[in-house]
Amino acid sequence: MSKLIVLILALGCMVGAIALKATVPGPEDLGPQIAIENTVKSEDDIVNTGGAEVENRADTLPEDTLPENLQATTAPLILPDATPTPAVSPSDLDENNSGPESAAESEIGQASEATRSEESQENPLSGVDASQPLHKRVVIVDTHVETPLLISEKQIKLRDNQGQVSLEKLRAGGVDVVFFSIFVNPYRYKKIAKSQADFIIKALKKELDANQDWVELATSHADIQRIVKSGKIAALMGMEGADPIEDSLNNLDYFYKQGVRYLGPTWSTHTLMADSSGQPKPRWKGLSKFGKMAVERMNKLGMLIDVSHLSDQAFYDVMKSSKQPVIATHSGVDGARNHARNLSDDMLKLMSLNGGVVGIVFYPPHLESSGKATTESVVKHIDHAISVMGEDHVGIGSDFDGLDRPPPTGLKDASEMPNLVAALQKKGYNPTRIEKVLGGNFMRVFAEVLKTP
Repeated sequence: MSKLIVLILALGCMVGAIALKATVPGPEDLGPQIAIENTVKSEDDIVNTGGAEVENRADTLPEDTLPENLQATTAPLILPDATPTPAVSPSDLDENNSGPESAAESEIGQASEATRSEESQENPLSGVDASQPLHKRVVIVDTHVETPLLISEKQIKLRDNQGQVSLEKLRAGGVDVVFFSIFVNPYRYKKIAKSQADFIIKALKKELDANQDWVELATSHADIQRIVKSGKIAALMGMEGADPIEDSLNNLDYFYKQGVRYLGPTWSTHTLMADSSGQPKPRWKGLSKFGKMAVERMNKLGMLIDVSHLSDQAFYDVMKSSKQPVIATHSGVDGARNHARNLSDDMLKLMSLNGGVVGIVFYPPHLESSGKATTESVVKHIDHAISVMGEDHVGIGSDFDGLDRPPPTGLKDASEMPNLVAALQKKGYNPTRIEKVLGGNFMRVFAEVLKTP
């Protein structure tokens, strides 16, 4: 009898074990669950690693250089290209792109189309015949030309100047918006810088008045829109070097009333506002106290700040002080040609975070170590800047009529701007990106900063 009881108990244990095995997953049954857990862990690792990499890039910036509004956040510094985007090669960006191939890509395409539609409402040339060449269909902005110096010192005529910029050449090249530089040479006019600036402005305005059928002075984004829509060239004034400001914020107000809409605190020499990249021994170790006050006043006035000639520390001081987007009106980039006047990748990243734009210069020594450049040299600097900043922060600032070397081959003067368009197309840029580089990005900043007085 006892043997029978033992047998029954043994059979019960076996049945229980079988039932237990059926309800508890074994190693082979945990495959999908383990895979899911590993995937989540892997994604967490990727996010954490990515954040660390971004923070490490941020750590390469000099200490205490970020604007206060950026320093206040504890989130990692997200660079322009850090946001996940569909992988697109330059070859995918041509005008013959066959279009989206999936529902997700279709949605992206529709969103891009909506964005372009919004941009076209801001583009004074949006109604231009689509059969026109691209340089005639978009707004082209050049943020730095030195022609006023020739007007004031050599009495050249703006309509048919034999130099690099004339109204005829601008029209032929499709250039719609031009910042004429008010530059006072400190080696010649240091003690009379303010009166000399007045003289240059008066001479320029006289030429603009004499050619009102082709050009008109603009002082706001609304002016630019209206003038370009009318078929004329919108002319603006920027000041290169703060010597005419002397040590007075009242002079800053004065020149703003005269129509000056950007100020570069330095040229190649230190000023009372800031240190220049042109002199290795600093005077102020960045911006002076007066320079910081001037940045604040420019923000209030709606005057753009040009960082092109600043020393590195002065640049970082501006980036920390300015509450509005800043611009570099005519600069190269170190990533394409290492030069004291060019902007480093860290500077470009800060400018993109600030919402600013760098205008790539055409001055050969800043483009190539040989001192000789081509249209492709300009594209090389544009391309590198975009790779660091994103396509919304790059433009052009030729420095025409201020070049003391032969200009890049293919860009001898303003009439050859279509050659730059062709070179960008050859690089694989699509029309939307080209439009941004030619002028759309600067127009965005103008809309934000250059309010109607």
